[in-house]
Amino acid sequence: MDDIADVIQFLSLESNVLIRGACVEYLVGVSGTPNDGSRFFTSNLVLLKPMVAVCGDAKYPDVAQQMWKALINLAAMDHKDIDKELLDGDSVATAVTAITDPKSIYADEAAMFLGNITRSKVAARKVLECKVPGELGVIASLADIFCRGPAFNKEAKFHHLAHVLFNVTQIDEARGQIMLRAGEGCVFQRLLPFTAFTESKARRGGVVGCIRNCCFTSSNHEWLLGPEVDILPHLLLPLIGPEELDDEDMDGMPDELQYQPPDKEREAEPAIRKHLLESLMQLCDTRFGRTAMRDQKVYPVLKHYHIWEPNEDLQQLCTDVVQVLITPEMEDEVPTEDGTLRDAEIPDGGLAPSGGEEEEKRVFHVGAPEGVKVTWRPDYKKAEIDNISDD
Repeated sequence: MDDIADVIQFLSLESNVLIRGACVEYLVGVSGTPNDGSRFFTSNLVLLKPMVAVCGDAKYPDVAQQMWKALINLAAMDHKDIDKELLDGDSVATAVTAITDPKSIYADEAAMFLGNITRSKVAARKVLECKVPGELGVIASLADIFCRGPAFNKEAKFHHLAHVLFNVTQIDEARGQIMLRAGEGCVFQRLLPFTAFTESKARRGGVVGCIRNCCFTSSNHEWLLGPEVDILPHLLLPLIGPEELDDEDMDGMPDELQYQPPDKEREAEPAIRKHLLESLMQLCDTRFGRTAMRDQKVYPVLKHYHIWEPNEDLQQLCTDVVQVLITPEMEDEVPTEDGTLRDAEIPDGGLAPSGGEEEEKRVFHVGAPEGVKVTWRPDYKKAEIDNISDD
């Protein structure tokens, strides 16, 4: 295996499938050792395009499925030369083709790879360039497949496709596709129930991240908070606990949030709770959003949540949201006609969320998603996912 030219020859689609399979197993094993794997592949970037070609081999899908595991690991290495080589080739288009093929046996592996590589905006834009069957755009098509799950492809669960939706919605155009209202409705509403999907942290966390990104599009706040979408119950239910609320507190609160059972549990993952709070923070950007959240009694939910929250950073983020909601007099400090906090002067006491830039003015930004890496151990049997795990 020392001769890279031989390795490339073994990977050729014209080579003996047994030899190619052995070569693929070797490369998956090397990719699963972070330090040695990174050194090996950065020294032999010429291997990457032949590896991608194997991933698209429909004649021997079992071999292709194994090779996807190597690409998952490569995309998780965060190495600019590896990422560039993968993006300069057909890796993104090959992954999208696998995901949108209802008979693919490696759609889940392709989604894991795409979830890793699209943490950069460059790669996210590559996805937007892909062509898919049907009338929907590529992002809306991926979201539709994600929602249909095994009903679209019985060989796949598509949980990790949530990370792709999270990552690509860094881009305005991707958010526009997911929130496009046309024909029989919008795919965005179909994502909302997965904020409480207990069977998969990856699916639940990726959807919450996607929603968080979409909340940065302030022009859609009236739609998001209105009856057509009714986003608040989906953001607040994971944060609400079993505490009994006063009748006054529940007056105006969505029915789904009232009278929780005594065994009601809050979202266990800090990263997901963070994105839920950030979503609420972004909805506070517009006067309509702040008014709707006050009218629908978000504050009582957050008051009890703040008492429960064990993480100090998340406590502070919750405090930032609450401070906006319980200070209606702040509206006099918002000079913009549409009532947005963007570029508005911050009164003494500070409305900037923790970790924000120390500036006199507060500006909301769509930050790069924190990204969830998926790696494969050399035994190829179990995926390890950093940050948000999913067995």
